[in-house]
Amino acid sequence: MNEAINQLVLQSLATKLAKSELESAQNEGFYQFLAQELQTMNEVLEYEPALKELFEEIKQKMQKGE
Repeated sequence: MNEAINQLVLQSLATKLAKSELESAQNEGFYQFLAQELQTMNEVLEYEPALKELFEEIKQKMQKGE
């Protein structure tokens, strides 16, 4: 009986660990994707000064609530 309980405990732990690791990997992938998107946006803004100026202008308006 003790062995059966231990086996069930191990199965439960393995399942929980697998779910946790899957969620962690998904979050890491999502983070990497968003970091790349942000880097691309920043590169576009740096490439085109007029676009960056417009971006900063709109950002200030948003912060002021206009």
